[in-house]
Amino acid sequence: MALAKKNRLNLRLNRLRIEGACQKLHSPLFTYLVASQQEPLSQSRFAIVLSKKLAKKAVDRNKIRRNISESIKNSLSKLPQKKDIILIPKKELLDKDKLQISKDLENVLSI
Repeated sequence: MALAKKNRLNLRLNRLRIEGACQKLHSPLFTYLVASQQEPLSQSRFAIVLSKKLAKKAVDRNKIRRNISESIKNSLSKLPQKKDIILIPKKELLDKDKLQISKDLENVLSI
């Protein structure tokens, strides 16, 4: 199941703003770009950026995207509020399951 619309970030409208004014966080599984929202909402918004370098086939990229979305959805209450977050997965993510992805999200974003 996908993230709720209120938790999805539109990259076409927000990517340049976030990349310009973000705090970059690194973990073994992701690079996180975290920025405050311009108009604070009650929920954080997330976007997942996958390249063909990580997974050649669109089917594989979509599967990775679904796993990450499910992990975000399950960890939403433990993640920071009123933030815009772009997740950029690393190759190490390919071997991990949803539980390990959730733990990584919670550990890094709880700071």
